[in-house]
Amino acid sequence: MGLLRSILTLFLVVIVVLTGIFVGIQVGGAIYSSPPSLPQLDPNVYWGPGKYKEDDITIKPYQIAISKEDVKDLKMRLNLPLRLQPSVEGTAFTYGFNSGTLEKVIEYWRKEYDWEKRETHLNSYPHFKTEIEGLNIHFMRAKPIVESGKQIKVVPLLLIHGWPGSFVEFYDIIPKLIEPQEGSDVVFEVICPSIPGYGFSDAPAKKGVGTLEAGQIFLKLMNRLGFNQFYLQGGDWGSLIATDMATMYPDNILGVHLNMFQANTPGVNAKWFLGNFLPSGLFMDPKDEPKMYPMGKKLSFLAAESGYMHIQATKPDTIGAALDQSPVSLGVYILEKFSTWTHKDNTQKPDGGLLQEEFPIALDAMLDNICIYWFTGSITSSTRFYAENFNEKFFQGRELDIIPCNVPSGHAAFPEELMVQPKTFIAHKFYDIVTYTDMEVGGHFPAMERPLLLAADLHKFVSLVEKRKILDQSKEKLNEL
Repeated sequence: MGLLRSILTLFLVVIVVLTGIFVGIQVGGAIYSSPPSLPQLDPNVYWGPGKYKEDDITIKPYQIAISKEDVKDLKMRLNLPLRLQPSVEGTAFTYGFNSGTLEKVIEYWRKEYDWEKRETHLNSYPHFKTEIEGLNIHFMRAKPIVESGKQIKVVPLLLIHGWPGSFVEFYDIIPKLIEPQEGSDVVFEVICPSIPGYGFSDAPAKKGVGTLEAGQIFLKLMNRLGFNQFYLQGGDWGSLIATDMATMYPDNILGVHLNMFQANTPGVNAKWFLGNFLPSGLFMDPKDEPKMYPMGKKLSFLAAESGYMHIQATKPDTIGAALDQSPVSLGVYILEKFSTWTHKDNTQKPDGGLLQEEFPIALDAMLDNICIYWFTGSITSSTRFYAENFNEKFFQGRELDIIPCNVPSGHAAFPEELMVQPKTFIAHKFYDIVTYTDMEVGGHFPAMERPLLLAADLHKFVSLVEKRKILDQSKEKLNEL
């Protein structure tokens, strides 16, 4: 009898605790009392080599011009005999890059890929550099094309890439952003910078440049270009930088649009855990539950796909040094991510989907991206960005994660993204969700995979925000009368 009473008591305690958490989540939106204050960043920090010196604020035109010697060196290294072990029968891409597929990719890179032509393509939009906080920051700028007399508003847009991407991600989507689109009242003036340590942006010489610090650099860049208010769009690291900027600088950010997004608050984590055991429909629409469950399967997939993250967050210079010795090594490391992150089922295909006609990204475009890493020698500094973000502060809990983002937000949920949260989850972080779109197709690189879908969703989001601004201004004028 005593044992039964203890069991019943324990059961009631669990029910009370779960009920309390549930009520706290549903009513308060989180299980903490009030968010902390915004972190303070040093506005005069210096990330360059040596001692502090004043920035040269000149904006200088820049052209991608890789020397003939560097191109010749790349071809020489590509032509070295491959040292490959035969893949285990039946493993496809589940063990990583299939050696037979790699032979075909390298053969194409050796004989058919033409860097000189691709370099001309990459210079089709103007490039610039300017010094910010001791670093030369590279950016690409695409101005809108609007016929005179058309009632189209031009708005500035900061477009931010991730890893293992670069500014190369955006060549297919930019035409759909700078030209008027049906049903949209806006066009964009696009500013696309390279994250510090990526591509043609200088690598920090000192520790400490994470997403927050990159956000401050990009705010200074936009202000220097004359944009005190602007929109943001990003995925991968670009999503985290954009979210931090929208949280930190609400007076400067008109709206933030993300194709990868996650709220990391106590309320969200409690919902995710409890939703695995409690009845369907308590925390989200049942149609959204496949985004998060079964939890074990989701966590297993993330564990299988995040090994790179652990080594880059702990020993970036080790993996960077290895990859920097051979374009084949660099290529296989990056291309494997394009395979799996584009569609989860690609691990079951012998070529990872990369060589199939229906693969949504052209091989030339992926090789362009790899060549940018190779010619700039930036793979090591790009992986250091993981070490700067996944440090002791991250594991102690990032205070910025539980500070609400109050600027208008738009979210494009692509089904093959590594992790997609439902609207009820991200509402714990984003307090003014204007659009949340469940896309029919697409993965982690939508600007390359599905540029039409991503551009259309961005146009829809910004058009709605701009219309709302006009309505709010009209209401203010009426109130003044």
